[in-house]
Amino acid sequence: MRRLHLVSFSAVWLLMMAVVACAGAPTPAAPTSPPTSAPSPTQSESISDETEDLEKPYEDFDPDNFDDPTTIDNEWLPMRPGMQHIFEGVTEEAGLTIPHRVIFTVTDLTKVIDGVRTVVIWDQDFSAGALVETELAFFAQDNDGNVWRMGEYPEVYEDGKLVEAPAWISGLKGAVAGIMMKADPQLGMPSHSQGWAPSVDFTDRGQVDQVGQETCVPAGCYEDVLVVAEFSEAEPDAFQLKYYAEDLGNIRVGWRGADATKETLELVEIIQLSPEELVEIRAQALELEERAYEISEEVYDQTPPIEIPQDSASVPEPTQGTVTDGATAEVVVYASDLPESALSEFEVWDEPVSPGGKMLGVTNNGDEMDPPPEDDPHVTFNVQVQDSIPYRCWIHMKVGAPKGKSQANVFFVQFSDAMNQSNEDAFAPETDSYLTAQGPTQEGWTWVGCDLDGSDSLIYFKTSGEITVRLQAGMEGVGFDQFLLSSARFLDEPPSDAVVEQ
Repeated sequence: MRRLHLVSFSAVWLLMMAVVACAGAPTPAAPTSPPTSAPSPTQSESISDETEDLEKPYEDFDPDNFDDPTTIDNEWLPMRPGMQHIFEGVTEEAGLTIPHRVIFTVTDLTKVIDGVRTVVIWDQDFSAGALVETELAFFAQDNDGNVWRMGEYPEVYEDGKLVEAPAWISGLKGAVAGIMMKADPQLGMPSHSQGWAPSVDFTDRGQVDQVGQETCVPAGCYEDVLVVAEFSEAEPDAFQLKYYAEDLGNIRVGWRGADATKETLELVEIIQLSPEELVEIRAQALELEERAYEISEEVYDQTPPIEIPQDSASVPEPTQGTVTDGATAEVVVYASDLPESALSEFEVWDEPVSPGGKMLGVTNNGDEMDPPPEDDPHVTFNVQVQDSIPYRCWIHMKVGAPKGKSQANVFFVQFSDAMNQSNEDAFAPETDSYLTAQGPTQEGWTWVGCDLDGSDSLIYFKTSGEITVRLQAGMEGVGFDQFLLSSARFLDEPPSDAVVEQ
């Protein structure tokens, strides 16, 4: 986890007032005190206040020394897909003690950076219950067993608004990867760069501070604990102390010296995510990357996209692992753009609020219609998709008006080349497998999700490329103006706007 960014005094004060104002809500407990064998903030250890070995600002990085970079099995910093560590503690900001929570998640995604395939980490920081930073971080292990930090894309928030995104990526704008954990850390080793990115003032360094320690945190008690002191060129007298347990990784964070935030954290929970939970994490990481490409044009936009490993067991196994030319992450189709050849017994109606001023619908006689494989009025069209990533389907539906008062509100939805969450062929046209978009009964426009048996359903595709979508009317009188197949932005919630841009 990176150093916490300081927010303004006003933001911190508002956060604290929000905590105090919650009548009856208990204040999160401060971390338990370290045992006597653990260092206190004022204790001087093996690192002096005068930092050493700053003559060499960055490490000698050799991309040819990474034969199996995504297998990170360093005994002090293992990173296995699905590992999630939850930390709780406090920071001192503007004279206030603020509850702090960090969620560190190892995804099963990878990304190539500076010629090396890396493991993607998703990190979230919460201060007084509010998200203040979310981050993608990239790590790889070299042939000697050292774990390297290859770059980061953080988003920092104040009062819920993005205030900065100081991305750095090894190989771009003078940035060089750094070592997060040595293969065999020992006392007396010189400090080492954890990443060098002067363009964003990232100059963190680490040095072994203690070995053979004992400490207890809510998640358990540990012996033979390694303590690494971290500092930066800008703050050579401020030390963040990170405690590592064998085969587990970071379990505690402390401080010493002139550390401005005096951050203390303890590991409170260790979770191994299920395949289904990994799918959700994956979606969040992909959504963050989508924003990164838009926000960090000079740095992140110069990198190749995150990839899903071909041997992943958490989702249907990919057959290509690449994106076909023309494939997009978010698929938006306007009804006004569909040719007449795509329509079977559907009509085109004028609708001023719809994209292109048109919607599609079925004349209302008040009758219900049979589901597939019955060949009732339908619309078919082709779109480009990516293999193996989760999608969620949404339809912008108008029920009731303008063609009668039946509150017609049902679509049946099918896809070629699709699979369900159990890795089974599903939802194919001309079969009795389908999703249902069941809208409300009140008249008007609304976004409706495509669900299976009344519950949210994720859709996967076996190959990247063109697939067919089939929307079949479930009642006469139903109409729509937009179809959305989302892989990131709208996996959990429908769009908030009436029109989603293509």
